[in-house]
Amino acid sequence: MKKDLFPAIFHRSHPSLHVSWIIWSTLLLGAAQVPTELPGLVSFYDTDLDLGEIEGVFQFVKATSEANIDNYNVYWGSSATVKLLPFIQLTANGLPPSYTVPANTLVPSSATHFLVYSSNSFGEAATASSLAFTDRHLPVEGPSAVAFTDTDEKHGEVTGTITITRASSESDITDYVLYWGSSPTSFLSYIVALPVASSPLTYDFNGALVPTGGTHILAYSMNAHGLNEASIASVSAYDRALPEENATSLSFTDLDLVKNEIGGFITVGAAVDESIITGYALYFATSSDGPPGPFVGLATATGSDVAYFLPTDTAMPSSYPYLLVRSRSADGEMDNGIGIPLVDRYVPQYQAQAISFQDEDLLSGFIAGTVEVTAAATETDITKYGLYFADMFQQPVSLIVDLEQGSYLNYSIPAGTSKPSTAEYLLVLSGNHFGYMTTGVSMTLVDSAYPINLPSQIQFDDLDMDAGEIGGSLTVMRATDESDVTSYTAYYGSSSTADSSTQVQLIGEISIASLPGASTSAVFTISLNTIPPTATHLLAFSKNAVGESLSGISTSLVDKTNFFPTVAVSSVAFADADSVVQQVGGSVTWLAPANTAGLTHYSVVFAQDASGTGRLTMCASIAIGIQSCAIPLGTSLGSGLSTFTHIIVFTNNGFGEGPGQAITLTDLAAPVAIVSSVTFVDTDPGTGQVGGTVAWAAPANPAGASQFTEYRVYLTDDGFMPTNLQLLGQSAYGIDTFLIADGQVLGNFTHLGVFTKNAAGEALTGSYVAVVDRFLPLLAVLNLFFVDSDLTVGEIGGGLIWDEPADVSSITHYSIRAECGSQLVVLGQVSVGTTSFQVPSDTPLGNCSSLRVVAQNDLGDSQIFAERSIEDKSIESCPNVSEHSFSSSQWRLVPHKGATSKWRLQGVRFYEDALCTMQIATVPDRWPRRANVLPGAPFAVPGAPVLHEIFKLGVPAGGAERPWWSSGTLGGASSARF
Repeated sequence: MKKDLFPAIFHRSHPSLHVSWIIWSTLLLGAAQVPTELPGLVSFYDTDLDLGEIEGVFQFVKATSEANIDNYNVYWGSSATVKLLPFIQLTANGLPPSYTVPANTLVPSSATHFLVYSSNSFGEAATASSLAFTDRHLPVEGPSAVAFTDTDEKHGEVTGTITITRASSESDITDYVLYWGSSPTSFLSYIVALPVASSPLTYDFNGALVPTGGTHILAYSMNAHGLNEASIASVSAYDRALPEENATSLSFTDLDLVKNEIGGFITVGAAVDESIITGYALYFATSSDGPPGPFVGLATATGSDVAYFLPTDTAMPSSYPYLLVRSRSADGEMDNGIGIPLVDRYVPQYQAQAISFQDEDLLSGFIAGTVEVTAAATETDITKYGLYFADMFQQPVSLIVDLEQGSYLNYSIPAGTSKPSTAEYLLVLSGNHFGYMTTGVSMTLVDSAYPINLPSQIQFDDLDMDAGEIGGSLTVMRATDESDVTSYTAYYGSSSTADSSTQVQLIGEISIASLPGASTSAVFTISLNTIPPTATHLLAFSKNAVGESLSGISTSLVDKTNFFPTVAVSSVAFADADSVVQQVGGSVTWLAPANTAGLTHYSVVFAQDASGTGRLTMCASIAIGIQSCAIPLGTSLGSGLSTFTHIIVFTNNGFGEGPGQAITLTDLAAPVAIVSSVTFVDTDPGTGQVGGTVAWAAPANPAGASQFTEYRVYLTDDGFMPTNLQLLGQSAYGIDTFLIADGQVLGNFTHLGVFTKNAAGEALTGSYVAVVDRFLPLLAVLNLFFVDSDLTVGEIGGGLIWDEPADVSSITHYSIRAECGSQLVVLGQVSVGTTSFQVPSDTPLGNCSSLRVVAQNDLGDSQIFAERSIEDKSIESCPNVSEHSFSSSQWRLVPHKGATSKWRLQGVRFYEDALCTMQIATVPDRWPRRANVLPGAPFAVPGAPVLHEIFKLGVPAGGAERPWWSSGTLGGASSARF
């Protein structure tokens, strides 16, 4: 018998090993023997539902005292006392014995019990604690089959008998269970359980509701341990049903307009619920609700309204004046439906006899006048006549008016009625309330009008060089289309606008008939020395029997003399709209001279100086009255000595070129220079926001049109060809940086772009840098753990450990701090990837209450962190607390309190770690009374001097015999050195 007096604990460190010594003051009595103490209650519950296999937690109550017990040996047994085979050995370590039996563990033949024996090195206890276990298992076989047929015709309900065919062996079956299933193997809801003794093995449905998704009936075998879900019998639960929903509507319009014949589309409105409807049966019927007569056809259900085409020329059934529709399913059709009357639509057979019309509106494209219609000889079925514009095929274009049968059939088309462009006939169709005939009586539509085809051009060159007199040929080019022209007329005019109000005096008229067949013009001769009336222009018109065209064409009347022009234009201006260097484009404008008499046109040139050197004509002939010349974009200014520098505008007459007005040609071009080496580092700590300085290397700034004056900075959505840009600001030339204030929202932008700019615009391309949104870490370490290994009161020391977050991309290091009242004391810093920090032993605790690990990066600290309270450990914590260790090349044992009796070593254990959580199997040689530890050899792994050699250090006097660690003295000063 052993009696514990007082404990103390200390450790010795060895490479890769830690030794834990537990010292007990002990009084030893009695002799060595096999255990007599038995374990208590044994328990096990099988969770493996296969026959002959077990799984689960095997456990029992440990013996009241394990002082003389090394292990518990567990056996398979055929009874409470007879062993069959060893099962498992569990160490008697003071903890509740437990063992998890793996899945699919085979039960030996004849095994019915577990037997548990206490054992030590001297042997096994004579008796055992036992448990008769139960091998829980599901039925081995399922039902052979299940059958069912629905005998009612109501949708969603079933009636009939379910018949189960028994399993070939029912030895382990207590019941058969029926379920609704959504497939042959997936159950939905419970139906009933039938005891295996039931005969017959059947169950009746009587109008049972089919659950949502229910498609099958499943049969299972069952016993007290559950259902056999591997051997399922199933049958499709087909729900026989006739439709209960009629079509919502039925319509038909006869498109066969022959009397006593029908044809067209029958439209059936889908039933509200088409879940079992496969189609709609159509019949001719004697009334709207039947009975049905001849079958018309079947319209397939589609989930929406459907149409069925009844062929044209179908004879109208004389005994069946209605159309009937009935819903149909795979099991039959409804015995009622909905119906509508059949209406035979037809149009008249006789057309009007004649039509006449004379256009009285003299404007082209418009008609007016009275249309006279002669009624049909027989007006049976005719209620009206339709008057139409018709095309070249005498098909209706648009309805003009409906004329009621029996009334006055003449109609006056009002003045200003527009004639459709495709209308070539007037057409009259006989009709009634069902429609019009497709053929009728027609006449050609003649649009009586002034000519609309004008002469194409007019020219006059004065051959009389006397001032105030003219003479020469006035040439009028004929119209391209002369279908409405019979002659051409010429006038002196007071304006370039040619109409009757500007005609001053008739020059003459030339008929087309008088012109040679190959002639392209009509030439009017104005005699030399003719003094013209007060006129500024010459006018030409087309003419026919109705009259002259309402408008004409004109040309300026220029009285040529033998003098060059003496007047010049003024206020010449040009603004370059082309942004490319050495290219221009835009409009040259000027003001006309006060007197343009005798001038024929203006000309515009580019030149290398104001005198017109190296001129290039841009506009050769700008008519008097027009004061601009369009220069196409991309027009080159040349290069070198051949560069154009001026624009000159000249006046011209028949004799030659007059004075020119010159201006300097200014090339406005966007910059071509591009910055390089754009850099940006975000200094804003917020997520989704940026701030900081954008910098770049300035390009050479060329002289000339493309010289730039500033830089523009943008946020962009791409670093190559951005489509979305946001202007942030600009910097003047000479300043190669731009400050983005903190808080700039990044949004969907990914890059910064820098462009050069001048008054003409921005460079077409810029330089870019990707934006990296740098922000404070938003993470904290996980599972922070610290145990004080310094047992001095008021001091701490030991390992602080943690797990890193899953994403450490925003973290560069961790700061370790102690919270000491209102102050945070920094203990150290480790790089990301490190998961521990050693708090030095003898670290004063002071008023510090917790340790904190804070994730950091270059921008600062994370706003969240992990924290662990400090528990100051002391020697009084042992041996109840085992998370302490001591390391030293030599150590000695000093009782914490005065010893009251002799002491000796009760046990020595070896560990791989300083927290004593991973024990090494060892047993010292010749240990007194064979200590209760696992079998092994001292320091077997790894290799090292034997335990005795280690313990020789500082052997006390007279301690020549081993073991040297089993003695001590009484008293408060008692100590031993090793």
